[in-house]
Amino acid sequence: MEPRTGRQTAYKVWIRDLHTCQRLTDEATGLSHFSLRGKNVVRVNVVGSVIDEVETQGYASIVLDDSSGSIRLKVWADDLYLLNDIGIGDIVFVVGRVAEFDDERYIRPEIVRRVDMDWALLRRLELTNEYGPLSPTDKVEVPKESSATEVEPSLVARERILLAIEKHEEIEEAVLIGACAMSKEKVMVALTDLLKEGEIFSPKKGYYRLV
Repeated sequence: MEPRTGRQTAYKVWIRDLHTCQRLTDEATGLSHFSLRGKNVVRVNVVGSVIDEVETQGYASIVLDDSSGSIRLKVWADDLYLLNDIGIGDIVFVVGRVAEFDDERYIRPEIVRRVDMDWALLRRLELTNEYGPLSPTDKVEVPKESSATEVEPSLVARERILLAIEKHEEIEEAVLIGACAMSKEKVMVALTDLLKEGEIFSPKKGYYRLV
């Protein structure tokens, strides 16, 4: 898979499949993607109902369920607005990137929009036509997240890096470290992890872009 400067296709998928699909890394480029039903998936387009929510200072999450399974959406800092006015019971349309940390797969949303039940029914029909009917025994759920849980510093560093790169499209290392407002050591550890996982790549020495 070659590095791309544009956005990858946001595939319509069952949430269940995001937990069970295989994560692959291209040996030549070091970039990662998820292999899902013959597609190389980085971004997804899902519709589901909100069944849980958590908010702490500088961090918020919701759990989305589409009857096949549930997955957590996570936002930090400047992206907190994405979950404003979204609450338990709402049906939402989401476009975002699939991410993984501490053995949990989650979505970093780019678009979150409240929709009505017709959207959910249409999406269920689309996915059933493409992938076949769901089996209730296949449902995959995520554990409840405590509102008292403190966000790990390493995870904070990762998200600040990703937010800074998104804002600048391509960013130089010194500028990136300054934008993260954390120690250089913490930023470099998280930066190395993101490079290994294929979340970002370096088009030239000392510069970084999103995959």
